[in-house]
Amino acid sequence: MSRRMDYVIGLDKPAAELYQSFTSRAYWEDLVAEHQQHTDTELTRFSSDENGTDIVFTHTVSRRDMPSMIAAVVPLRLNITREQHFDPFDAATDSAGGHYRALVPAAPLKFDGTYVLQQTAEGSELRLRSLCKVNVPLIGGKIEQWVTDGLRGMFDNERDFTRDWIASHY
Repeated sequence: MSRRMDYVIGLDKPAAELYQSFTSRAYWEDLVAEHQQHTDTELTRFSSDENGTDIVFTHTVSRRDMPSMIAAVVPLRLNITREQHFDPFDAATDSAGGHYRALVPAAPLKFDGTYVLQQTAEGSELRLRSLCKVNVPLIGGKIEQWVTDGLRGMFDNERDFTRDWIASHY
């Protein structure tokens, strides 16, 4: 079994401006600093060139922050590496695609997805399509639901952070 999740962030700025933010080191450093208020987070890689932008950062989550059913099957601390890639911006279509994934070496979890940043009549939107699969008999579906619920909350927080960050930088 696996869980799919679609998530859309609407923003009132042109897609080209948002792309500049999403591919700036300053944005990611500030986002990591925001995450550090809640969990141990570190930006481990940032590179941007004509092939796109790659960002890697890690979160460390303790068992006390997990439901008891899930905490029983994971180590004391769970290291999650997030890898993100933005393709180059296509000015002809006012859009950019990309992909992301989360790596959790201590868990039988696969989480990845794609996104599209595109122009809309109101500004722009970032559309995320995610897939979560947990290979644990009997409780895998419950873990998938916990992961996708947690990600929805994290995406909400990152949406709010992005809106505030854009407003203060443009």
